[in-house]
Amino acid sequence: MQISQFFESGTPAAILSWGQLGTSLAKTTYGLLRHSRVLRPVCVVAEQEGKKITDFVTPVRFHVPIVNDVSKAVRLGAKVLVIGVSNIGGYLPEELVKHIVKAIEYGLDILSGLHLKLSEKEPFLSASRLTKSRIIDVRHYGGKLRILDGQVLQSRTVRVCVLGTDCATGKRTTAIQLWEAALRKNLPAAFLATGQTGIMIGASEGVAIDALPADFVPGVIEGLILDLEKSGHRLIFVEGQGALRHPAYGQVTLGLIYGSMPQYVVMVHDPNRESFEFFERFPVKPDPAKEIELLQQLSKAEILGISCLNRDYRLDNYFVFDPFDQEQLSQVISKLEVVL
Repeated sequence: MQISQFFESGTPAAILSWGQLGTSLAKTTYGLLRHSRVLRPVCVVAEQEGKKITDFVTPVRFHVPIVNDVSKAVRLGAKVLVIGVSNIGGYLPEELVKHIVKAIEYGLDILSGLHLKLSEKEPFLSASRLTKSRIIDVRHYGGKLRILDGQVLQSRTVRVCVLGTDCATGKRTTAIQLWEAALRKNLPAAFLATGQTGIMIGASEGVAIDALPADFVPGVIEGLILDLEKSGHRLIFVEGQGALRHPAYGQVTLGLIYGSMPQYVVMVHDPNRESFEFFERFPVKPDPAKEIELLQQLSKAEILGISCLNRDYRLDNYFVFDPFDQEQLSQVISKLEVVL
C-alpha cells in the first residue's frame, strides 16, 4: 500500500493524539511530525492546547500547534484526520470516538491504522455516508496473499532489516533516517514499511504485517521486495516489528526476517528499559547482544550497527550511532555504497 494512492502530496492533516500525547503509544503522531512525506501536518488534536509539540517529541520537522477541538483543526485547513495513537491490540479508545465523528461531520477524511476497521463500524459508517468522507483503514491488506517461495534469494537488491530489542524503540525512525540519508546520496533506495505509521508517512511500499494471516507474512514481504526491485530500487530498508525475544510479538519479527532474507541488519535499542514495555510480567530484559545472538542462528546477516538515542551507550564490537546524527548515518550508508 502507498498512501499517495489516496492523497495528493501536501494534503493538510490533523493528527488525533487525545489521551496519549507524551507516551510511547502516540508513536504514529511522532512519526508523522518527524517524517511525513505526503500529508502535511497542520496541528495535533489533544488535551494539552497551548503547549509546544516539542514538549512531547523532539526532533520534529513540523512544528505544529496543539488544539483541543476538531473545529480548530478545520480552521487551520485540515482535510484529513489521522488517528495518531497505536494502542496495544490496535483497539479504539472510547474517548476518541466523538472527535472522529465530529471530523466526519466536517467532511474530513479519516486515516486509521487500528486493527478495528472503522470503515465498517458505526457510528462512523453512517456519518461518512452523509458527508462522503472517506475512511481509509491502512492496517487491512487488500493485495495478493502469497507463500514464501525463495525468489528473494535470487533478488539483486541489498536488503537492510532494521530490527529492535523491544517495541517502540525507534526501528521505523531509524529505517527512515537511513533511507533519507541514502536518497541524499542519490542511491536507488526504498523504504518498505511493515507497520501502519510507515505507510501513512509515505513509504515506497508497505503492509501492516501484524494484520496478515501468519502463514503469508514472509511471502507478502518477499513479494513487495520483488516489486520494489522491478521498480528500479536496489537498496531496500525494511522496517522491523517487535523483537525476536518478545513473547507477544516475536512471531511477527520472525516472519519479516524470513520474508526479507536481509544481508544486513541494524539493531535498535533503548538501554533504559528493564523489561519489555507494557509486558513487565515477562522476566526478560531487552538486550541487543542476546537479540543478535538469536538472529545469527536464523540469518547470516551482517550487523551494521546499533541505533540508540542514548549517546553514552556502548556495546563492545559494534558501531553505536545516533539515528539523528547525519555524520554517523553517512558512515552506515557508506558501508552499503560499496556493495551496490
